[in-house]
Formats: sequence, C-alpha cells, structure tokens
Amino acid sequence: MSDINTSDMDKLTENLEKSAEQPDKSMSMVSFKDLFTPAFMTTYTDFADFNELLKVGQFNVNSLEEFMALLDKEFDVFINEKTKFQNWEEMQSTAVADYLEKD
Repeated sequence: MSDINTSDMDKLTENLEKSAEQPDKSMSMVSFKDLFTPAFMTTYTDFADFNELLKVGQFNVNSLEEFMALLDKEFDVFINEKTKFQNWEEMQSTAVADYLEKD
C-alpha cells in the first residue's frame, strides 16, 4: 500500500464534506480535521494527527469509499493497539462528544 500524504487527507476531508452537503442527508457531517484535532489525537492516540494514523497503519485512503472500505476488523485491531479505544466506533464517538462539548 502506498503512503498517504497531506493532500490525500485533504481530499478525503473534502469528499466527506461534499457528502454532507448532499440534499438527501438529514444531518450535516463535521470534517475529520474538526473531529480529530491534534489535541484529540495526542491525548488518545500514539499519533500527532489522523493522517499519521493512516500512514503508520498503511491504510491508503483517497476517497470516502476507500475510507469506508477499510472500516473492518483489521482497522478495529489497529485502533485497539495504537489508541486508547477498543475500536473505531468508540474513537469516533469520543471525538464527536469532545467536539460537541466545545460548541
């Protein structure tokens, strides 16, 4: 798998934000940059940012579809080993709760 770079993460964030703008979505999505801030990542993980997490895990992500495809047991094992969370769902839920606390 190839390494992900900052522009790839920017593309993923942009794609996620575009998905949130689609009229059939009842709730808007918050960008990964807003959820997985450097403060969140250094508090709960071994990484400075979400891009580094993907790079170290050798997860090649350039689109929302690629990101959704990697959300499997292997990704949960990686999250469990490299963060303070049991799985991706717990990590995501905590990030959302932290984000909502700040608003």
